[in-house]
Amino acid sequence: MITLGALAGLLTAFGLLLLVTGLRRTDRPVPVPAGMWRQRWTAAANRRLAFAVIAGLSVGVATRWPVAALLCGVFAYALPAVLSTGRAEARAQATLEAIASWVDTLRGEIRSYAGVEQAIRGTAGMAKPPIDAHVRGLAEALDRGVRLRIALTAFRADVAHPAADLVCIALVKAATSHAGNLADQLAQLAHAVREDVAARQRIYTSQTEARTSARLVILVIAAVGVGLYVFNRSMLPLGSVAGQVVLALVGLLWIGAGLWLHRLSTTPPPPRVFRTHDEVLL
Repeated sequence: MITLGALAGLLTAFGLLLLVTGLRRTDRPVPVPAGMWRQRWTAAANRRLAFAVIAGLSVGVATRWPVAALLCGVFAYALPAVLSTGRAEARAQATLEAIASWVDTLRGEIRSYAGVEQAIRGTAGMAKPPIDAHVRGLAEALDRGVRLRIALTAFRADVAHPAADLVCIALVKAATSHAGNLADQLAQLAHAVREDVAARQRIYTSQTEARTSARLVILVIAAVGVGLYVFNRSMLPLGSVAGQVVLALVGLLWIGAGLWLHRLSTTPPPPRVFRTHDEVLL
């Protein structure tokens, strides 16, 4: 029976890997050098996957229920995302505020009769996290002789935010067409970004209650299931095939409810201006 539980755990891990890959909709990975595997292993997603596999194997060996092992693996993989809900919104807010601050600084440099490239170099050390490293990289690329359009394309791909796309479009158009109202355009853009920050902050505050309720419901469900198995296992006649089918149906219902609650408590990212990350600015 222990061998059956271990086999169920391995199948659980394989099924979980297929599920995660399908949800990400990623292309076939490109082979990487052997020295990069250690860096890839330190990624948060890989740590979560390893934790989920260990949890699924443990539950499969302890209960000999393949469905329970699969559900435990899915829950263990999703648990960090459930507990850290809201961090993505906070990072997006910080990015928006940093972009607005940098645009204001650029506007001041350009008003002092500096060119676009000179303004970027002059503000390289004034940008705030989390875009400070990207702005310094943009200035260093210009110092190496990279064309402004190519450097800005790499910059907005690294920042990966619609506001950065709009800033890059304005800078490229000003540099290529010699537009004289770039400072006014940047002022309007900074004002729009700050209004977006305020609107998203109101949305984030209103979602706090739903976010807390979603965490509480999901954790209570998990605690009740573990408590029934540990203290009153007779209430869970799930060792048969029919019991596993019932457990699978109930688990799917709870997974669907959890995803729905998670969706209600999160804000979708704004759409990008460009279709692809490597699309060159026109």
